[in-house]
Amino acid sequence: MLSELTSEVIETMLANQYFGRIGCAADNRILIEPVMYYYDGHFIYGLTRQGTKTQLLNKNPAVAFEIDETISPDIWRSVVIEGVYEELQGEDRDDALFFLRQRKIPVFADEQLGYPGVDSPVRQKVVYPVVYRIRIVSKTGRCYQRSLDFHQAPAAYTE
Repeated sequence: MLSELTSEVIETMLANQYFGRIGCAADNRILIEPVMYYYDGHFIYGLTRQGTKTQLLNKNPAVAFEIDETISPDIWRSVVIEGVYEELQGEDRDDALFFLRQRKIPVFADEQLGYPGVDSPVRQKVVYPVVYRIRIVSKTGRCYQRSLDFHQAPAAYTE
């Protein structure tokens, strides 16, 4: 049976998950990518590197963000957010990095995240992340749990 998630369940899922998917579109191209994130109750924060995703988002900041929780094929929950992407600078960027550093930030083995004003070892490639937030416009959630009560199943499933 498919049903809507309560706002309390949506908030709990967003606060307790680490990874989601961000979707964006521009120039007749659609992109969906996995991302690590932090949710503070108001915004989705994340970081990435300059590339296709940031190019598309700078052209069209309308974004979709989605998280899932699958217990089994018969039990799952999903939250979808519509929002607006914005790159952060200055104090907003520093505040977001404080929370994001407490998460495992994905980098390649030969890379190190660089931060403005902090010296980095010369032996590693330094990547300066783009820090962003998603300003939430709407949040929806659904869940599915297969009914074990065969008396409620349509006749085609009981024959």
